[in-house]
Amino acid sequence: MMSARLLPTLRLATRAAVRRNMMAVPKIATASSLARFSTTVMRTNEATSKLKTILTAESDFEHKDAFGLDDVYNNWLKSSGFEIVKTDNKVLAELIKKNGDETLHLYFDVQRITQIGYQMKQFQEDFENETEDGEMLREELSEASIVELNFVVEKAGKAVGFDLLLNLVSNQFSVAGVTNFSDASIALSDNYDAVAKRDVKYSGPEFSNLAEELQESITEYLSSRGVDTGLAEFIVAYSSVKENNEYITWLDQLKGFF
Repeated sequence: MMSARLLPTLRLATRAAVRRNMMAVPKIATASSLARFSTTVMRTNEATSKLKTILTAESDFEHKDAFGLDDVYNNWLKSSGFEIVKTDNKVLAELIKKNGDETLHLYFDVQRITQIGYQMKQFQEDFENETEDGEMLREELSEASIVELNFVVEKAGKAVGFDLLLNLVSNQFSVAGVTNFSDASIALSDNYDAVAKRDVKYSGPEFSNLAEELQESITEYLSSRGVDTGLAEFIVAYSSVKENNEYITWLDQLKGFF
């Protein structure tokens, strides 16, 4: 006769075995579960198809509405000595220019410039009928229209970087900082180590705190390298073109994915 003390153990073992067998047997899908699965698949396919259709329509429209630089800016580019560096799929644009033993690099964010330009237009439309506080509004608009750029002069393996501010209302540049680089690659590279080193470099005191003669001399130096209103106008025009081209590429890549 089997010991009574073994019965609970056997019952537990039997239950465990039954559970394992039940788990091992594949479940047969019911009609309701199949219907739910089918409906989910249909909804998923419909959503994907709808998204692709809208992306295709938007892409077709943008391709037809695409635009390039006006002749006035193409002519300016030819006469300026600056060249556009190809930076596809990036918001950061670069212009480069050879000047004797120097190489000049200018970096700017086309998306930032385009966004601020759009915001300025909206701001002007919202307050175009305001006259009482017109001067205050103009000051606010001017302050909100500042974008940052980086101008690097490379020579003999070294570099000096000028942190510039561009006012999109007046098309005037101002200097925010000047940084020395004993290794030009740190000023020019976009890898993590170079960016980290740039971030901790000393860029001089507040520019307005420098002696007036030094401020004027730096400003004249930049102007002699082509940092002027003509460059400012080109930057705004080119930013609009490049941002639009990047948007079209973005749409096409999304459409291709879906």
